[in-house]
Amino acid sequence: MKKFAVLLSSALIAAGSISYATENIGLDLSREALEKATGISLGYNASWSSHYVWRGESQSSKDMSPAIGADLGHSSGFYTGVWTGAITNSTIPSEFDWYFGYATDFGPISIDIGDLYYFYPGESNETQFNEYYLSLGTEIPLGMVAEDFSISPYVYLAYAPKWFGPNTPDAFYTELGVEGTIPGTGISVSYTYGNIDIDDLDGDAEKGNDVDSWNYYYISFGFGEVLGLDTSVTYHNAPGYKGDAGQDGVFISLGHEW
Repeated sequence: MKKFAVLLSSALIAAGSISYATENIGLDLSREALEKATGISLGYNASWSSHYVWRGESQSSKDMSPAIGADLGHSSGFYTGVWTGAITNSTIPSEFDWYFGYATDFGPISIDIGDLYYFYPGESNETQFNEYYLSLGTEIPLGMVAEDFSISPYVYLAYAPKWFGPNTPDAFYTELGVEGTIPGTGISVSYTYGNIDIDDLDGDAEKGNDVDSWNYYYISFGFGEVLGLDTSVTYHNAPGYKGDAGQDGVFISLGHEW
């Protein structure tokens, strides 16, 4: 309690100092001013989902999952961020992700390459792993369909050596997707089709679930801000997955960014 009081007092003093500097000295300490002066951008996000689904597999036993995250980027294209959310799949209560990478454009092609580290607090090294990813995307104008209409296809490739720990097989991920906005409605639609292929050389694929590979897909409708929250509805299915975790279903996601 004493530590909390000290932290709270420090935060209040810092907030007061920033307020004084802004109002009386004329310093602009906003995130916009920071980005303009240094090229550094900072963002926060919070979300709630009625069902946390990760590549066709339920991570929350079909229960709701709140999450928070933060992102730090630079105008050079380098970025890093953290994300944490509640999960109830198996005995793991939460997930913490840290990622860093580089994103840029080469002509009409956007490229994003990086490393995503999955960490499950309180669990052994058997459940921690890295995922190295590459994403390629572009935007295709379709003015002949409707004014200012376009679609954005993308491909996502990832490799996870020692998936879920040092004594587990490697995994490869492939996703193909496309998204666009329905003309005149403001409603976005996206479709994602993916595959997970697990190297089962040691006979322990997917930690005993007897699944070496499965496909999955999502169809998502985004409705923009509803009562101040970014709102989407998604249908998912993983027909090749064995077990309840891969069954089809619909989930709702609400979120906000600062």
